[in-house]
Amino acid sequence: MHEEIINKLENFIREKNVEAEHMLRTGFWIRELNLSADEAMYIAAICHDIERVFPLRDGEVKPPKTGDDNLDGEYLAWHGKRSAEFTEKLLREYGFDDEVAIKKIKTLIAEHNLGGTIKRDLMRDADSISLLEKFYKEGENRKELEEKIISEFKRLSCEKARELARPFYNSVIKNLKM
Repeated sequence: MHEEIINKLENFIREKNVEAEHMLRTGFWIRELNLSADEAMYIAAICHDIERVFPLRDGEVKPPKTGDDNLDGEYLAWHGKRSAEFTEKLLREYGFDDEVAIKKIKTLIAEHNLGGTIKRDLMRDADSISLLEKFYKEGENRKELEEKIISEFKRLSCEKARELARPFYNSVIKNLKM
């Protein structure tokens, strides 16, 4: 077990990322959805958005993002690949040298928005539940926010994920209707 490395990753996320709570809660939800989730899946879950901590590299261009997963394929692929690369860099800096686990973590992160396999669905579901859990932001366009919340809930792949997310979804929708 790599508890010390996981603690370093969690601390890095807390210190560097404004979305730290979302990322760490995604790790919590991956374990709620899959009680046998291994540490590679947990690491992938907490690091799935880690690229947002790092500035663009020289010559790197961030693809446009609309907020609609059906239209954002280029952005989502870029985001997943970039998060996977930065996670590998951090893992190696922290002394993590399990090549099989690194490959698994990178694949899970790179594909976390795709769905379509059990592991991809788990990652996407944990991400969506974490987003729904903390979604309501005052001052945002209510119509756009409602559309995003409905989209996040609809993309959940299994009944267990929908059961876990339903209280958050209902609360946000209720608050938007007020």
